[in-house]
Amino acid sequence: MFRIVFFLFCFLTSTLSLAQKADSLKWYKSHSKIYYAPPITTGSIAAAGLLANYLGIRMLNNRPSLDINEIRKLDINSVNSFDRHVFDHAVEDREDSHNFTDWGLYVSVVLPFTLFFDDEIRKDWIEVSLMYLETQMIAVNIYNYLGPGIFRRYRPIVYMHGHPDVPDAELTDNNNERSFFSGHTSNTACGTFFTAKVLTDYHPEWSTGAKIGVYVAAFIPPALVGYYRTRAYKHFYTDVITGCAVGALTGVFVPQIHKKLRSKRAADGSGTAFMPIMQPQMMGLYVRKTF
Repeated sequence: MFRIVFFLFCFLTSTLSLAQKADSLKWYKSHSKIYYAPPITTGSIAAAGLLANYLGIRMLNNRPSLDINEIRKLDINSVNSFDRHVFDHAVEDREDSHNFTDWGLYVSVVLPFTLFFDDEIRKDWIEVSLMYLETQMIAVNIYNYLGPGIFRRYRPIVYMHGHPDVPDAELTDNNNERSFFSGHTSNTACGTFFTAKVLTDYHPEWSTGAKIGVYVAAFIPPALVGYYRTRAYKHFYTDVITGCAVGALTGVFVPQIHKKLRSKRAADGSGTAFMPIMQPQMMGLYVRKTF
């Protein structure tokens, strides 16, 4: 996931530098009629999120390997009855399922960029792009610091110790205590629900039924990715349900905050600007309120 986010960040910063030369005012102001997302502020928050994500991943990767003797003491029957059905899947098929979820994640993460086929959204492509990167950064850092950063839950594969198709070297990987919650499902849901939210915000004239249909369609990719994450023995059912909820809520709420900020500025001309401060001796957030 870090590689995907890094690619998105590099892509956006390179294209934004070209856009700045073409229209410098667009870099400093928010022109969207739907969202208030000044590029400098939104981009800075996204950049701070990228740094936090790097540090979070490094923190998780630096954990020690798992103790094989402790793993051999694990019992499938200690898993709750709902999650225990994960073990009904054939462990030999886990690699194909894992590959499917990777592709599902990749497609879903870039899905919001198809929004720019819409003429109205394409006019605000800089703000929407940066807002999306900001949204994904929030989602990945919720995962890093409030998921496995706090909860150390063994992945289902660890319970398959002794299976001829599961070598001990695979079991002791420290990645195997990051079951809660599913990052793949969260980032997939973040991408699809962000797409649904922006699309419906730009088209308030659509019927309620059409909007519901958009959100139902947004649920399908994370549901599939989540299901196949369980078949890949990467997560339990509660892990992917939680991941889907976290990603969907993030994908909807972050654009909604920017929408509320636009409505507030339109109503009274006031606004709040945020700018992360990152220095060797200090990290913080600069806040400026205008009336």
